[in-house]
Amino acid sequence: MAVTIKDVAKKAGVNASTVSRVIKDSSQISDRTKTIVRKAMAELGYTRNAAAQILASGKTNTIGVVFPPVDNKSSQPFFMKILTAINETARESNVSIAIATGHTQKELKKQVQLMYSERRVDGFIVLYAGKTDSVREYLFGNNIPYVLVGTPSEHQNEITHVDNDNKLLGHEAVRHLAQLGHKNIAFVTDTKEGEVFAERFQGFNEEMMSRGLTSSLLKFGQNFSIGKATALIVIDDVLSLRVLERLKAQNLSVPDDISLITFNNSIFGTIMHPFLTTFDINVTRLGAASVGKFLDLLNSTSHYHEKTVIPFELILRESTKAK
Repeated sequence: MAVTIKDVAKKAGVNASTVSRVIKDSSQISDRTKTIVRKAMAELGYTRNAAAQILASGKTNTIGVVFPPVDNKSSQPFFMKILTAINETARESNVSIAIATGHTQKELKKQVQLMYSERRVDGFIVLYAGKTDSVREYLFGNNIPYVLVGTPSEHQNEITHVDNDNKLLGHEAVRHLAQLGHKNIAFVTDTKEGEVFAERFQGFNEEMMSRGLTSSLLKFGQNFSIGKATALIVIDDVLSLRVLERLKAQNLSVPDDISLITFNNSIFGTIMHPFLTTFDINVTRLGAASVGKFLDLLNSTSHYHEKTVIPFELILRESTKAK
């Protein structure tokens, strides 16, 4: 037969309400009483009834983590790294996580709706920004607590979000290459979708214009060519590996013939030579901050939302050199 709060109370010599407060770690209960009650719980093998806890508190102590509806998530180390950070931070706060994923936006929205309607989660951390989609419209329209990793294109003052300053990253990439003497600098991407591209390219473009230089945007594809560029700024580490392979096939050497700088500082930055000069966007802090902001949001009576900016760091390696 399952051990109840009343059984613990009897063994500890306290009221059942005291045991309940100890479980909630109430500041109204002395440390001495907490020690006695917890010892009784351990000796009796008492475990909390999750269903009863949800009924009593109205909270599941579980956060849903929403992955983007794309097929190549496993090839992007960003997602696994931030998931690890979210999971570790949640565990430290005695909170669990549940993953929502789908191949299409329709599938993803259906799973998110099901998780929330069945009270499996208290809300969500959404791991992608860019243009608004049906998932975020559902969360926002129904006042469901959620934190966005990235900068929303909509309702920026009404959505709590955690991000780097991607526009500043674009500026700093140009500055580093310009300090090395490069003037013909091109920005390379395989997508023009999303806020990450838009903001990094905007920063790149603004910095190039401020220096009186002509900006160039190159779309990576079958006919990829660097033209007159002596330096490339590539949207992320994963694409950088493909760019390196293509340049090698064209008998171009990095960094002797062309310098290359990228973003994210993933494991791909050091798996082949030349090691990549890259910006560390501090994914671990992005994940940890998203959990902290979600718990603040969940426990706050305030309707204010905020943006948390996570600092970045330039990691100098082998793929850039003075012209």
